[in-house]
Amino acid sequence: MIFPKVRRSAMTLALALFAPPAILAAQAGVGAAGTGTVRGKVTDAANSRGLAEAQVTVTGTRVGATSGTNGEYVIVGVPAGPRMISVRRIGYSPATLPVTVAAGATAQLDFTLRVSAVNLSEVIVTGSAAPTEKRKVGTSIASVDSTIISRAQAVTLDQALQGKVAGAQISQNSGGPGGGGMSVRLRGTNSFISGSDPLYIIDGVIIDNGSAQLTDLGGRSNPQNRLADLNPADVERIEIIRGAAAAALYGSRANNGVVQIFTKRGSIGKPRFSLSSRYSSNELREQQPFNLYPFDANGLPVARFNYQDDIFKRATGTEQNLNVEGGNEQTRYFLSANASAEDGILKSTSSRRQGARINLQQTLNPKLVANVTANYVTTQNQFQAFGEQNDYGIMGSLFFAPTNVDFRPVNGIYPLPPALGTNPLLAIDRIKNPQTIDRFIGSSKLTWTPMPQLVLDYTIGVDNTSFEQRQFIPRNAVLGTAPNATGRSQSVFQGNRIVNQDGIGTYSWKPIGAFEMRTTGGFNYTSQKVRTTNAVANGLAPVGELVGAGSVFSAGQTEVELRTLGFFGQQEVAIKDRLFLSGAVRYDASSTFAPSERWQAFPKLSASYVVLNNGDGLVNNLRVRSALGWAGSQPGIVNAYSQYITYAQLPFAGRPGFVNDVTFGNPTLRNERAREWEVGAEAGLLNGKLSVDATYYNRLVSDLLFFRPLATSTGFSRQFFPIGSMSNKGVELMVKTTNVDKYNFKWSTTATYSTNKNMVEKLDIQDFQSAGGYPNRIRAGEPAGVFYGSYAARNCVTGALLLDSLGRYRRSNQAVDMGATLAQRQAISQGTCNDSLNKVIGDPNPSWLGSLLNEFTLGKKLRFRMLLDGVFGNDVMNLSTRAQNAGVASNSKTFERELLPYGDPRKVSPGFNARTQGVFEYWVEDGSFVKLRELSATYTLDVPATRRLFKDGIDVTVSGRNLAVWTKYSGYDPEINLFGTNAGGVGSAQTTAADRGFDFGGYPIPRVWSVSARFTY
Repeated sequence: MIFPKVRRSAMTLALALFAPPAILAAQAGVGAAGTGTVRGKVTDAANSRGLAEAQVTVTGTRVGATSGTNGEYVIVGVPAGPRMISVRRIGYSPATLPVTVAAGATAQLDFTLRVSAVNLSEVIVTGSAAPTEKRKVGTSIASVDSTIISRAQAVTLDQALQGKVAGAQISQNSGGPGGGGMSVRLRGTNSFISGSDPLYIIDGVIIDNGSAQLTDLGGRSNPQNRLADLNPADVERIEIIRGAAAAALYGSRANNGVVQIFTKRGSIGKPRFSLSSRYSSNELREQQPFNLYPFDANGLPVARFNYQDDIFKRATGTEQNLNVEGGNEQTRYFLSANASAEDGILKSTSSRRQGARINLQQTLNPKLVANVTANYVTTQNQFQAFGEQNDYGIMGSLFFAPTNVDFRPVNGIYPLPPALGTNPLLAIDRIKNPQTIDRFIGSSKLTWTPMPQLVLDYTIGVDNTSFEQRQFIPRNAVLGTAPNATGRSQSVFQGNRIVNQDGIGTYSWKPIGAFEMRTTGGFNYTSQKVRTTNAVANGLAPVGELVGAGSVFSAGQTEVELRTLGFFGQQEVAIKDRLFLSGAVRYDASSTFAPSERWQAFPKLSASYVVLNNGDGLVNNLRVRSALGWAGSQPGIVNAYSQYITYAQLPFAGRPGFVNDVTFGNPTLRNERAREWEVGAEAGLLNGKLSVDATYYNRLVSDLLFFRPLATSTGFSRQFFPIGSMSNKGVELMVKTTNVDKYNFKWSTTATYSTNKNMVEKLDIQDFQSAGGYPNRIRAGEPAGVFYGSYAARNCVTGALLLDSLGRYRRSNQAVDMGATLAQRQAISQGTCNDSLNKVIGDPNPSWLGSLLNEFTLGKKLRFRMLLDGVFGNDVMNLSTRAQNAGVASNSKTFERELLPYGDPRKVSPGFNARTQGVFEYWVEDGSFVKLRELSATYTLDVPATRRLFKDGIDVTVSGRNLAVWTKYSGYDPEINLFGTNAGGVGSAQTTAADRGFDFGGYPIPRVWSVSARFTY
């Protein structure tokens, strides 16, 4: 078994930190009589409405509470005597008031907060081991609260974050139901083999955000990722750390950053019910132009068909959320139930999700608190293949299908295309790809405070996912003689279980004078097991859709286990409550690495200096900060055993046999390692009406893992090995303004700007094709994943395109166009500019990202918001239109020019479009875009008759998402990406995290309108 001593090590440390519960209860009860309770209400100064989710704490301790939906809070276990109570909330200035607490009594203390664009006292947890004020942290950490999430009216959490976080490129790779496939990229591409997604943690549970298909739904496409299982309405706040300097405490898994999600906890008081209901309408934003010219190449009349109206539809969706929260001084609870149903704009696609959550907090005694979370979700999807799947995929069949073929059924029989794939109408009607996902995410946490200076936490969490994918392709649904033409039934089941244990101890002390110290230590142990069982059959009987209906069978089963163990320590120093220094190290081991390289250290150093805090005049707040840290990444499931030589079963004559894989094991395999330093500042001006948050970062990732080629005489062809280094350098800027703050009118603006320069600094192997089968490249001295391929030759003197006698492009890599020798090429070119057969022809990495959010409040009842979100300076390779131009299809709008009669000035010569198939440069387009990502209006009905039934009235919202796109790109949408979040670099399906900017048969992102209502009582 991998890591035989891991469990014993973790348990030994756990026992050292946490004594048996009976002893804890006995000790904690000693001081119970010396405590009291503080309760009150937090309100908005502008309209006197209660503020939910404000963090209320006893200054200098971790004793505190969160305000409920009506702004009320209750803090129990407050030490008797004079105390200072502080309240903080994102978007508001903090406040601190004194109170005297009597033992066994309750003190009343209310707060009124004013809107502020900057809040240095906000409490964060991620990257700091324990709750810490933001001003004390030397790294850049972004926070997004439930108000921002709920107003986004998004289907998934990652959708709700789009345009809200500087330095985060959050892209929707496909427009499928249930949120589509989303990818989150923080500060550029940082690994080839570990994907781009950050480490996700929810309520202390490390969760999986994979995008596995299990059956072929489009090769490397991304129909949905598992963050779609989470209900955004359950979330209280999200913290995002983008850099290695902040992520060092998470060790060998944090190279891509960390996203920590905190769900709602409930508040003390009578049960409060909240019900929300939403109805949405989704539609194709615009159709693609197709060849509808009424004559063929011979000038004869021909009927043509546009099947987009038969493939796409206006789809609807519904969502209901019901939650109840409340409790008393000992017990708090939050319960929720959710049901959503969404049809896709692509016919026969849909997603259904039902879930329930229970969060409980129990004060066992004033010094011992238990938290339990449990979330069960079941998701049922019905998908269709798209992307690279051209045999039975709808989008591929649409782009490769000639428009002069009538695909409508005759006597119930669908005709097949003349050359490739399937009839897209048949696929909609008869091909099935259902998915069923059952998921449980839960955690238990004990917090013991034996004395005010010492806090001990122990958390155990589990993420258990059962994923079943089935596929049915009937007989004679696919063109050709391949096995799929005889029918196919497949059933795949995958179980994925992640268990993590975390122990943290924090001790605060004051050694002398103006110095304050906090010492933190802890451990983390994570185990993951993934088991996949696959059964497939071809040669199906005319009736029956199950695997048992086949005549040619195959089956397989795999199991992968991963283990990670880490210990960390951190020392923080505060000097005069202005200068804050921090140093930490994590010592990490992972089962994916060789024993000699298994243990790695990841240190970090940071400093923060508060120059001005809540001062008067032009500048009210000013903080400067800097940090240096290291983090790592480890191979995923696909490459988990790359330190070993693996073997595949190869039976012979009915007897078992084995043969080695083509990959040679690496007995010295070690993790990728990122070094990053950052420097930044935060300023508040004009009495909190303007805030600026700016960060510069410089990251270098060394020991990049990929496959280096080996001589075939070794018996292998490659080895997983460190091959080079890559850097990311950039600037992140967020500006918030309160433009107007009057009793009857408010107007606030948030703008973000991010730029990132990625560069492959060094390669120890030859540059290589990044995405197998596609024209992109990993090259030293270039950004990762640049487009690299054939181009249209030009005259080296004039720069004019070189054309043949028929006016067609001369392809750079074809001897028939450019000559068989270098001398002939240079003679045709009048120079050396076309000497290379291929060259860099585009870059899918954006130059900069930006967003602009404006929010308006009229009176106390009407709110408007509008979010513009843009990506600039990136290229997209439009392989969808290239497929349309292929000879088997000839269905693009531009192909009409070949069919025009001679004498028409728009006509191009026969074969012009076929010639462009060999010029990849021709298909590179400017992928810059600006989207109207969100637009909404909310009105609160709070007349007396309404408030008698619903305490906070009824909020009615009309909203839109992805309503408009301003772009020069000619395809469905410049945001979609063929490869999604998949990365692994294995075999013919080789893919890396750098592969982006390819549009090939993608599922279009829909325009969404919705209306919702929220009731609270």
